Amino acid sequence: MSATLTFDDSSWPLVIMRISGVMTSAQYVHFLERSASFLDRGEPYFSISDVRHAGIPPLPQCRQLADWMRGQQVRMRQYVRCNAILVTSAPLRLSMSLVFHLMPPPMPHTAVSDMDAAVAFVLHHMREAKHDEAAERVRQHFAPAGLSAS
Repeated sequence: MSATLTFDDSSWPLVIMRISGVMTSAQYVHFLERSASFLDRGEPYFSISDVRHAGIPPLPQCRQLADWMRGQQVRMRQYVRCNAILVTSAPLRLSMSLVFHLMPPPMPHTAVSDMDAAVAFVLHHMREAKHDEAAERVRQHFAPAGLSAS
């Protein structure tokens, strides 16, 4: 069975990527191409990767992601201000650790178990990067009422 893969950039400079299931090889190629398309914009952005419903990726996909990150590390360092990874599965955290062991992410990142924590991480980095207007939009749309953007 294939995965469901969505990219939401409607709150740019925030990109939210969601994966449910295990990606086929073709979906994995699409995932990498779509990820590169955000780098191709040549603009700073912040990301949330929601893999709470993802399956365990096959080892070749883990290696492929590490290789892709290695090839994109200069652009990722330049444009990706942070990445919050929503993950609740211990085996998936282990897969993620394998990828990060092969190629540490070149941007600030965190693994969290809920959207509130992911949004708080992104808001912190948006404020730090002086993206105050975007932080306020994200706060209003995603964050709990008590979380402030300042």
